[in-house]
Amino acid sequence: MERLVINSIDEYGNEVLFEVIATYHDDKLNKDFIIYTDKTYDEKGKLNVYYSLYEKCDNNIKLINTENSEERKIGLMLIKEIMKNMISAMN
Repeated sequence: MERLVINSIDEYGNEVLFEVIATYHDDKLNKDFIIYTDKTYDEKGKLNVYYSLYEKCDNNIKLINTENSEERKIGLMLIKEIMKNMISAMN
């Protein structure tokens, strides 16, 4: 299965590729969340995983920073749940 990839430009003008892990629509907030990784690891050897709100624009995805604590809370909860499910599926 082919993975969805996001092309982005960092603050230095370099192209960065992110692989989408999952998307989620929250009915309460009526907002869409996306979880993605740049396939890099932190100093403890853990995969760097990020989340954002997103909007679909034609065939593009526009990433939006989470603006309030409820959005951040849902995003972090989503990351934890999906990663837990992925680890369980691998065992």
